[in-house]
Amino acid sequence: MFGATILLAVGAFAVAVAGWRVIPTAILVVGVIAVIVVLFDYPIATTFDARGVERRMAFRRQLIPWDDVTRLVRSRPSFSFGVRKFTHGGFTANVGRRRYLLVDQGEGLDEFDRLDTLVEDLDVDVAFDEIEPPREGATATWTYRRRKWMPDDLG
Repeated sequence: MFGATILLAVGAFAVAVAGWRVIPTAILVVGVIAVIVVLFDYPIATTFDARGVERRMAFRRQLIPWDDVTRLVRSRPSFSFGVRKFTHGGFTANVGRRRYLLVDQGEGLDEFDRLDTLVEDLDVDVAFDEIEPPREGATATWTYRRRKWMPDDLG
């Protein structure tokens, strides 16, 4: 969100200074599009349950039923992975030919074990076995977010 907002601000400033010329207007348009994409399609939190995978974005929610998910794969780690000591990326769900970002950072071992147990218990046809588990002591996904993202049984 930070990068998209900066791009929007730079575009607005450029249009204010130079007027509606091609380059300032293009920067502004790209900034507006980036902010819209982040608000409507970048997950803030994702929950996994018997119904499926629920992605929560700033302005909408999306439920992806397990029947639609063909596999869960790792995404690339974010640029801050070296700062936070992440060794792997978060999860992406393959739904047909599309990929949906579920979590933007790696999960903790406890979270991984819970998801593995859920997928096994539901006996869903999702390719999950080839995903490498996180290292011991990996930070949980809710650690760097507000306390409300912490799992209920840990609070």
